[in-house]
Amino acid sequence: MTMNTDDRPALLVPAFGPLYAAAVPLTELWLRVICGVALMVHGWPKIQNPTGAAEMVAGLGFAPAPFWSVLLSVTEFTGGLLLVLGLLTRLAAAGTSVILLVAAYFHWVQLGQGYGGAELALIWSAVTLSFVAKGGGQYSLDRLLKREL
Repeated sequence: MTMNTDDRPALLVPAFGPLYAAAVPLTELWLRVICGVALMVHGWPKIQNPTGAAEMVAGLGFAPAPFWSVLLSVTEFTGGLLLVLGLLTRLAAAGTSVILLVAAYFHWVQLGQGYGGAELALIWSAVTLSFVAKGGGQYSLDRLLKREL
């Protein structure tokens, strides 16, 4: 198999190359926006009652629980909004990654649901961690402002 100069295998149908190249920034945008919207949807009830998760975070050992509940609420909703916009993308993705990994632990261990209970949090954390590594992509406010963390 021949290789390209970037160490990727050569395409079986080279004519698809431009299509794939054009699709990359659009798929990154789509994934970032969908992830951000999902975080905002899950964070919205928490924003409505920022200390409402205090008992749950206390059960995880976070103290003082009201502080951590508010931080959870703000990070989940605002982090999602920042991901949608592609603004401070790496910071937003890092914060939401922590929340998602704690959620995976909560479902897997605390609730005893195993992988099945933690699966969505693990998948979403894989998405957010990819934005920690890559940034917001071509269609982001970070790129427009020419500034990234």
